[in-house]
Amino acid sequence: MLSSPPELKVLERCQVSPPPGAVAESTLPLTFFDVGWLEAGTVERVFFYAFPVSTSHFMDSVVPSLKSSLSLTLQHFYPLAGKIRLSPGSVDKYEIHYADGDSVSFTLAEHDDDFDDISGSHPRELIRLLPLVPQVPQPDDDNQGTRLLALQATVFPGRGIAVGVAVRHAACDGSSSVHFLSSWASACARPGRLGPAPPVLDRSLISDPKGLYSIFSKSLAANGQVTRPLMNRAVPPGAVIGSFTLKGDHIRRLKELASSTDKAKAKAKAKVEEGGASFRCSTTAVSYAYAWVCLVKTRAYADDRIAHLGFAADCRARLRPPLPAAYFGNCLLACFVEMKAGELSGEDGVAAAAIAISKAIKRFIDAPMEGADEVPEKYKAVASEQLVTVAGSPKLRVYEVDFGWGKPKKVEIISIVRTGAMSVAESREEEGGMEIGLVLPKLDMDKLKAHFSIGLTLLPVAIAAHYFSILESCGIPHLFITSQPLSPFWTLYLQHQAAATLLAALKSDPNMNTTSVSPRTNRCLSCLLPLPHSAYGELVSYERQTNLRIEEEPQSP
Repeated sequence: MLSSPPELKVLERCQVSPPPGAVAESTLPLTFFDVGWLEAGTVERVFFYAFPVSTSHFMDSVVPSLKSSLSLTLQHFYPLAGKIRLSPGSVDKYEIHYADGDSVSFTLAEHDDDFDDISGSHPRELIRLLPLVPQVPQPDDDNQGTRLLALQATVFPGRGIAVGVAVRHAACDGSSSVHFLSSWASACARPGRLGPAPPVLDRSLISDPKGLYSIFSKSLAANGQVTRPLMNRAVPPGAVIGSFTLKGDHIRRLKELASSTDKAKAKAKAKVEEGGASFRCSTTAVSYAYAWVCLVKTRAYADDRIAHLGFAADCRARLRPPLPAAYFGNCLLACFVEMKAGELSGEDGVAAAAIAISKAIKRFIDAPMEGADEVPEKYKAVASEQLVTVAGSPKLRVYEVDFGWGKPKKVEIISIVRTGAMSVAESREEEGGMEIGLVLPKLDMDKLKAHFSIGLTLLPVAIAAHYFSILESCGIPHLFITSQPLSPFWTLYLQHQAAATLLAALKSDPNMNTTSVSPRTNRCLSCLLPLPHSAYGELVSYERQTNLRIEEEPQSP
């Protein structure tokens, strides 16, 4: 007998307001940072917590605490309980209006799906997660304004709780959204104690000498028919959601790869000989680059096709004078990178992408507002070209949002299904790692998973090959041995040479089970030596049969 599909049961629908009389009627004008997001719809996140409670305990103890802490938090974040509307007497100026009694929709529900499976990182049917996302109520007529926030808490009896959030991007960016959630969570977990700093609501802190509000507003009206469908795509049938983690060691190797490629391309003989400074990429740059390359390979673009990447950069600390970190609203500008697909999918694709992204970031840091007036037209030009965008940031620290139930087991950005973006967050498991989420058809997800895994496995090979190129460009003989202590690139080069020699020795002498070669540690051979993929597999198999290990590096003569 077939089991029935999982069902969501709504236990209660309610409205939560700031405490009565705590906030006077007020308006908050939208800035040029906000108005560009009016057509963007909602950003939807689901936080999964492994907190095993019964439904009765959830409703009797957990929900009252969630409601009371939410009300107190909305006292400071009251714009989220309000509505976006046209300013009275204006045809293009928008504002957030709050009146006493305005509220946020809060849904309480129960779900009988498999909590451990639905909150995993492996590909899961997206349709299973959609019931966990609340819907922001639609206005009865345009004159009422647009509500901004909806929340939902769903209990999986005896397993965990999911907190769903939907917030209109025009109200605030990810930094402000997570600031609100962290404040709510802190008030719930530690009632009466000091939580995060309150939001800064002063919109006069943002000046607009170049008239960007008018430019963005006019672009919205002119280009809406082109860009609106691209920000609100239909859910593709059979779509799956999955995430991949770049560990700290992966990111370190990706940075080394980008740096070594940059050296090799420049034929940096002077840098090698004199120890000069080398090009360095950030964690953000190499992570975006790696995910972008994997996507391009998955989609099998023609080599001459131009691939586009767009990501938002936070301007708070870059404006002059800088804004407070707690500024509430949007404060993002877009950065764009474009490259030929053939270059991205080629041997140096990840390094080339990381370097291009790093240069875009540097341009933003040097002059954050330069070219801001061109962003709407740039987006219109590339949006229909299967632009890859980025949602979220590791700096948001979403895995620190703790309602008193421990840190989240998993955080998903569900709304990427409508925008085609990839989501990014800090790794839950280790400091310095990066989590990348995607929604794709099942077949594409399987392809991407293969590209992602194989690319990381072969990273040592790529790094060694680039250092080998440096040696060749400097005219250093292949088997040159120095009497000086080995530098990192020399060690990698010798590892590459030793690997081929070792594999040949293993094949010619099956009884050999130990050897002494140049790697700096005695870590497992299969994890250290940079080898072609076929040779790597052979050595892994051999190691399992013989328990092969590498001895410490011998002293240089």
